[in-house]
Amino acid sequence: MKKNSQILVLIFFFFVSTVTASNTVIKGKTDKFKGKELVLYTYSDYISTKKTQIGFTTIQQNGAYRFEFDTKETKKVYVEIEDKSTSFFVKPGEVYNVNLTYSEALNKGRIYDKQLSLIFNFPAPTELNQQIGKFNQKFDGFIADNRALFEKRNHSIEPKLKAFKLKMLKEAENSNSEFVISYIKYSIALTQNSLDVSYKVADSKNNQNIKVNLYLEYLDKKPILYNNPEYAKFYKAFFKGELKKLSLKVRGFDISKAINDKSSYKALSDALSKEKYPFLFNDEFKNLFILNGLLEISKDKYFTKKNIITILTEIKSNSKYPEHKVIATNIIDRITRKKFGEGSVAPSFKLKDRDKEFVSLSNFKGKPIYINFWTNWSIPSQKEMKIMQVLHKKYKNKIHFISICADNDFSKMSDFLAKNEGYKWTFLHVGNDKNVLSNYKVATFPTYILVNDDLKIVKAPAGRPGGTAERATEDNIEKDFYELTK
Repeated sequence: MKKNSQILVLIFFFFVSTVTASNTVIKGKTDKFKGKELVLYTYSDYISTKKTQIGFTTIQQNGAYRFEFDTKETKKVYVEIEDKSTSFFVKPGEVYNVNLTYSEALNKGRIYDKQLSLIFNFPAPTELNQQIGKFNQKFDGFIADNRALFEKRNHSIEPKLKAFKLKMLKEAENSNSEFVISYIKYSIALTQNSLDVSYKVADSKNNQNIKVNLYLEYLDKKPILYNNPEYAKFYKAFFKGELKKLSLKVRGFDISKAINDKSSYKALSDALSKEKYPFLFNDEFKNLFILNGLLEISKDKYFTKKNIITILTEIKSNSKYPEHKVIATNIIDRITRKKFGEGSVAPSFKLKDRDKEFVSLSNFKGKPIYINFWTNWSIPSQKEMKIMQVLHKKYKNKIHFISICADNDFSKMSDFLAKNEGYKWTFLHVGNDKNVLSNYKVATFPTYILVNDDLKIVKAPAGRPGGTAERATEDNIEKDFYELTK
């Protein structure tokens, strides 16, 4: 009997763990993008604002798509199809039925930030995105209706803004969502903080009181909301430039000494003791303040960059807060990324070729390199390949040609090459190394880069094959080829 009871307990726990571990699902239809790739991103953290890919899926020929992934917390996700994107919030274990459309009229004039339109199928009024969307719409309306008061740059808008906040929070009580309530609070807090900046001109005395009041209302002894983008925006705006300001005061000498002389996290933490700075009320809050501050001063000539990286590395390795380890890692990556441009060393990469063999940039040292980043969905990419073919035949003994496919699915490149057997130069696939695109500052497709025989950037962006009707002579790539190989 005892054995049977144990088995029943095991079955129960297995059932519970299976139910509670359910994934978040995003599904729907998008008739306009049949057969295209849908890519899902999120921010790794909101301090460094590093974007990371969750995954991708191919939209079926009937327009349907489905994406399933694991998330432990409510977070904002970004959906991208080709060069178009949108975003919304997801909760763990929820199913989101979302149709995606695209309007040329709504995106008229947009070049790099084309927006997809979202249609939630049968949404409940209390659903997270409906609540946030409803608030955003009302807040936009409130700002538009009171623009004259906002532009006065004095305190006249404050009573109305506070009344609006109370009304919105009252309405949000029914949502039973702390995330929505916090989103509303910190959206309005961010606006209040921006008003505070304006008041510095009009009334510096009252400004200090306003700053203190904002701190007490929104930050003092409050939990850190790592996954709420509005909290992060407010936090960064509120403390903008604060670490440097403190270091320049007489009592802040120990702060600059901890960074520039001692290169020590402990010394910096001690210099920012809560006895000296009561607003850093606990260890976690102080550590986030340090991380945000180190990111801000990383380009400041007053501070030693190498020492900043040493302190961040210490946090990355030893912090007791998992979120801080992630933030420190991302900040290090951000500030150590080498400057990209004419004369700089071309960022290295190691990518798979058409035979799925890894190829490194260093393999091509010794001859100039003409690199292009392309995708299957970019019509100019397709058209200019034909001109690339002509250029390759003409210059293949003097110039290396590399075409890097930025489609997520390797088969997209394979299928393209199967249909274009005459393209004999090097083709590589970006794979999971999305840093290649950011390292080369790829904002649109196609993008062309010209590198010399010593792997240094000559032009970025470089001229397109044959130029274009708009700039046929302005960026003549063959002229550049001649200069590099004469």
